[in-house]
Amino acid sequence: MSTPPVPKLGTLTEDQTRGAACVHCGAPLDSATAVDLGERRTRRAGAPVRWFPRACAGCGTAS
Repeated sequence: MSTPPVPKLGTLTEDQTRGAACVHCGAPLDSATAVDLGERRTRRAGAPVRWFPRACAGCGTAS
């Protein structure tokens, strides 16, 4: 199984966009449980934006 693609930034909750919840399932995250999915670049309101999505171990690991 591979990691699913990261959802579009505009479809996520505030907690998901700031890394406090998994971008896939919404599970709460902390520094011990989060899997860093790497820097992403997009545009928001016409301006370039960098963001750093995180996932839970179940959603963020490829096997």
